[in-house]
Amino acid sequence: MSLLLTFVIILLCSILGKFLFKSWFNHLTIYSLIFGGSLFLYELKFLPYYDLNSYTWFIIIVSFIAFLMGIMTIISARNLSKENPLQIDKSVVAPKIFSDDGKILKYIIIALSVISMYSAIEFWMILIKQFGSIPGVLLNGEVIYRMNVLGEIKGNTPYLHLFGFVAIFLSGIYTAYRRKFTILTFIPVLSIVLREIAGAGRAGMLFALTMFAFSFLLYKNLLDTDIHNRYAFKKSSAVIGIIILIIVFVGGATLVKFTRFTNEASPTYSGASKELRSNKGSIIISPSMYLYLSSDVGVLSKYLSSDGENTGFGQNTFLTVYNFLGKFNVIEKQSEYQKGYYIPMWTNTGTYLRELHADFGVSGVLIGPYLLGLLLTWLWFKFLERKNLIVFAILVNLNIIVALSFFVMATRILYWSTSLVLILICIPLLEKLAVMKSYKKSISVETV
Repeated sequence: MSLLLTFVIILLCSILGKFLFKSWFNHLTIYSLIFGGSLFLYELKFLPYYDLNSYTWFIIIVSFIAFLMGIMTIISARNLSKENPLQIDKSVVAPKIFSDDGKILKYIIIALSVISMYSAIEFWMILIKQFGSIPGVLLNGEVIYRMNVLGEIKGNTPYLHLFGFVAIFLSGIYTAYRRKFTILTFIPVLSIVLREIAGAGRAGMLFALTMFAFSFLLYKNLLDTDIHNRYAFKKSSAVIGIIILIIVFVGGATLVKFTRFTNEASPTYSGASKELRSNKGSIIISPSMYLYLSSDVGVLSKYLSSDGENTGFGQNTFLTVYNFLGKFNVIEKQSEYQKGYYIPMWTNTGTYLRELHADFGVSGVLIGPYLLGLLLTWLWFKFLERKNLIVFAILVNLNIIVALSFFVMATRILYWSTSLVLILICIPLLEKLAVMKSYKKSISVETV
């Protein structure tokens, strides 16, 4: 019964999102598919998961209703102010960043990608020196992962790799603008994947893929609304580009899987269904991948039935702020590890609702999703009306919270906050450089 009800709600809310936003790629549809899909997978019980308790169902339902109410607040406000939320200005004016037809943007993407690639190579060299060879690095993936999380790997230039995420954000916009995948699409992606393989991590890959998808598809959605210029993305380029991205991300994640988790037949997966056990060697469908995509609501349920966790106000949601202050000994630096729960497999990520509840109690799972839905909807229409890239950057990052809601509160991830700050700094500079280049070109043409 829960499977059927979950499926119906996912379907109806996805259709409602398409109706409200005139696009299948919107935050309501994404939330429904991502969070609802994870819940649906959990209820399939391909692993012998514990049943979700009634309080967990209550928290999931009321938080979703709160998210939906946030969306409807903006929709209703626009209706009351006689702004039809389904009618926007469909004359697309190119942002200042494209004043010079994207030439400055292209050079900046290349520069940021080079910085990110340098960081990846530097990281590899440090690990090769420590573990003797490339195979030595790959064979010690689990050890390296723990060292990386605990900050025990020394010698690499800090934070340089974060410029790769800025390059990925900008390359998503550039790819949509050019109507085809180019080499600039893949260089920053490759730099992030190479570094994540070295550190035996997958979170950075997932974050990079999500950031590119949102910056590309949301900017493409803007161009699709232009009534003066018919927008057509090259189909052959799209097919080839998507295939390459899948190969890079899936290949990287699979390599990390085999360096960190070499024994899929481990007792950890005892009780797995016959269908899942038959795929234990599969690249994509395997016990570990199924656990990764479905277990989080089970952790949420165990957390809610426990005695709670001793966390400070906003400690999970604003973890990067806590740790930034911890560097200056203002407060004690917090561990990035989360408490694990047995469901009956040990895992420690429990959806973004776990963090909100631990940080703010029941009010967190009501106010947090409501504000998220409200801000996303306001930014959605504001970007379509103003075409402002600052608004767009915030819209993309808030959508990343939705995309990762089944897994973790994205704001606790270093990539989320630092890449956003760098992007917000970068955009005005890019716009100014692009306008200056365009102006100088026009002056030289007039002179001639």
